[in-house]
Amino acid sequence: MKKFITGFCQLKNGKFFLNGKNLFEADIPIDEFLQQIVTKFEVKHPRFGKMDRLSKLGYTCADILLQSLGNFKQHQPYEVSLVFANSSSSLDTDFRFQKTLESIASPALFVYTLPNIMLAEICIKNGFKGENLFLISDVPEANLFYEPINQLFIQQTTKACLAGWVEILGESYSCTIFTVEMPEYKKEYQIEFNYTNINRLFE
Repeated sequence: MKKFITGFCQLKNGKFFLNGKNLFEADIPIDEFLQQIVTKFEVKHPRFGKMDRLSKLGYTCADILLQSLGNFKQHQPYEVSLVFANSSSSLDTDFRFQKTLESIASPALFVYTLPNIMLAEICIKNGFKGENLFLISDVPEANLFYEPINQLFIQQTTKACLAGWVEILGESYSCTIFTVEMPEYKKEYQIEFNYTNINRLFE
């Protein structure tokens, strides 16, 4: 069966998109922007306030995207894999943690000095237990995602994949998350999973 991108969520430059539709925009700092989106789209997580900014950004986009794909829950926990990437790893949190060393080191920040903790937050909330991969690259590009995701499906244990680029450093941020599936029936949003369409997500 062919693989398709069945949805994508994007947050950058003060604008929030779901499957290409601009649903919200505001010219305000990223922390305020995220809080407004969390309130507007009813994003919930018992530990959300304790997360670092990378996790908040990725979790928010993933949660809204998964909410829009109600039938994504049909996949079993071990059938859903995650492939994410960015260019600065967890540096945003690393710098904040380093500042706390001048007085009393913050264990709460130290927990998030690895970028794959963001994946853990998404997996714990949604019960995903498939393969997890976090990559570092200068820029988001099709080859970064196409090959590893394709390999996961070839192994036949993965039936769906949540993937994307989640980058934040200071006030610079960019987040694009998408789902890849082999749907039996045509979905409301569905484009073929290939190099061209992956690159279009990041335009």
